[in-house]
Amino acid sequence: MLDMQPNISRRKIGLVLFDMDGVLIDITGYNENAKKVAVSTWNAVFDKIGIYSEHERLKKLFIKGIFSSYMEWTHEACRLLRKHGLKQAKFMEIINSRPLMRGARELLFELKKRGYKTAVITGSFKELAERIKKLLGLDFAIAHCELIFDKDNNLKEWKLTPCDFGGKVEFFNKIVNRLGLKTINCAYIGDEVNDIPIFKKVGLSIAFNCRKRDVEKSAHIVIEKKDLRGILQYLPPLDK
Repeated sequence: MLDMQPNISRRKIGLVLFDMDGVLIDITGYNENAKKVAVSTWNAVFDKIGIYSEHERLKKLFIKGIFSSYMEWTHEACRLLRKHGLKQAKFMEIINSRPLMRGARELLFELKKRGYKTAVITGSFKELAERIKKLLGLDFAIAHCELIFDKDNNLKEWKLTPCDFGGKVEFFNKIVNRLGLKTINCAYIGDEVNDIPIFKKVGLSIAFNCRKRDVEKSAHIVIEKKDLRGILQYLPPLDK
């Protein structure tokens, strides 16, 4: 556990935000070494329906700059999921099989007890974010991709929200404004390159379960042990 700025945790934090995949959800078995790409449940969906090579192909195109944005990449990813016959039952099986990160339940229970508001902002699937919101009692859940299936359970269309990379900051600001807080009064816990923009905005940034040096360098605190309960020491009970 590395505390890059020991006094940073003394700032009065009222809102704790999380990335989802790799933080609240354990994405075991997948790694992304590329600087522009984050590991996520997208990996698992492509893998479980047998087209992981397509995920790798799209990733390479994104890294090369062929796609103009993350939105364009995931639109093409959704088009391929539809082409290859993704069924709602299979998709929900994947979503419901994603395991919580060690210590997630205990952490969120204690944060609520200590008086914090909590949120998740993710470039992953809305269905998973809503599941996690319910399981952990989060106050807000914002996700990038919602898949819509027809009456025969075939993928029909999708809705994409620009809440990844720099877009995370925009939705973070919306939550902050709704709660009447300042960005300095917020903490964010992330693990990947798409979390760096929001790391730069919050009063307390924590890199958790992180394998990339650029991400660690952008955070105030680095937690190396894969247990979310390690965050609690930086978030004491709020004054009543």
